[in-house]
Amino acid sequence: MVSLEFDLNTDSEQDAFFGAFFKFVEAAAITDADSISVRSDPMGDHQVKVVTFEDDSQADQFQTYWTQRRKWLGL
Repeated sequence: MVSLEFDLNTDSEQDAFFGAFFKFVEAAAITDADSISVRSDPMGDHQVKVVTFEDDSQADQFQTYWTQRRKWLGL
């Protein structure tokens, strides 16, 4: 299991993250519901999303996808 943390400072960034997360899960055709999970950890005035993946390749793919998505959205 691999866990990645994403520090989300604004509401728009949080909304974009959830959209990206669900699109990634859909595109990856994840059939095992336990292979990816997401949880929120409050950190003062913002949120940290912790996504846990079953394997390294899923984690790397999502990290790359989120980085590209943030650039495209100007976040």
